[in-house]
Amino acid sequence: MTNGEYYPLLLRAVAQEKIWGGRNLERWLDKSFAPGQWIGETWEAWDGCVIENGAHRGTTLGHLSARDAAAILGANARGKQHFPLLFKFIDAQDDLSVQVHPDDAAARALEDYPLGKTEAWYILRAEPGAALIHGFKENVDAARVTAYLDRNRLPDLLATVPVQSGDVVFVPAGTVHAIGKGIVLAEIQENSDVTYRLYDWGRGDKGRALHIEQALKVANFARATEHKIPRLTIHHAEFDQHYLVACRYFALELLDVRAPTPDLALGDKFNIVSIIGGAAEIASGRSSVAARQGQTLLLPARLGTFGIAPAPSCKILRAYTPDLRSDVIEPLLRAGYRATDIARLGGAPPQHNDLLPLL
Repeated sequence: MTNGEYYPLLLRAVAQEKIWGGRNLERWLDKSFAPGQWIGETWEAWDGCVIENGAHRGTTLGHLSARDAAAILGANARGKQHFPLLFKFIDAQDDLSVQVHPDDAAARALEDYPLGKTEAWYILRAEPGAALIHGFKENVDAARVTAYLDRNRLPDLLATVPVQSGDVVFVPAGTVHAIGKGIVLAEIQENSDVTYRLYDWGRGDKGRALHIEQALKVANFARATEHKIPRLTIHHAEFDQHYLVACRYFALELLDVRAPTPDLALGDKFNIVSIIGGAAEIASGRSSVAARQGQTLLLPARLGTFGIAPAPSCKILRAYTPDLRSDVIEPLLRAGYRATDIARLGGAPPQHNDLLPLL
């Protein structure tokens, strides 16, 4: 392939019906679903996504990545067997199950699967009183969790966190968690769906299996000390760049764009860009794509740069697999942030904070 064959790739979202889903992704993100469907998730960017525009229309992202990994993934191509991230929108009209995901090592040991699941959430909408579960509110152990499960009292041990629009929550592998009803969010995660359901609010009659033995093997039983990550912002003339979360697997930024940007560097890595407010033209070289609220694109690494022309303004979530030092730490240090501030982007549990060893 030549460089001219690459362009911003508009991705076709895949809707997933869930018993806890609803229609809010239509309301808030301009999605379109068939009558009677209760959609819990739309998978926006992953290796199974079909490309909707240009010469590669009808091809999956996974097929393109396998055919020319260096061009699509860039520096992330080394050792990768498939596209490494999954980006989705979630509409929780009822409480999701309480669950936990293994880390990479546990996924290999328990499931013979290469990836565990570390994830992060950006809250798009939250009804008054909406809350989620994020870890335990005190130190526990497997025996105590089992005893509370036997008495159907597991929620008594869990940390309940009220949320509102704009909040960011990091969920490293091993964190017991659940999204509560009345929340619409964007999720970035490792490209894995290995999930151990620990508790399901009495919905066992709906055929949803529990995985208590596996969950207890991978859960972090320590008290969760912090739940929300404070954003760090770099102000540019044309846009504000909000750093939301950063770990070895992904960085997530919010770009609040008020004027056409100069070319932004991709740095030999792919970018997932998703319009969560307004509309924009995403351009690279002589190619451009008009994208509206609720649409997601993949920018191949080979493009090198891209620009954003908002109409007239837009909000974009941008996700990528970072070089933590050059993509996150150094720009924030130059902007005047302290090392202690930057470290908070990596989450509270020090054993899961990938920024700490570099600061």
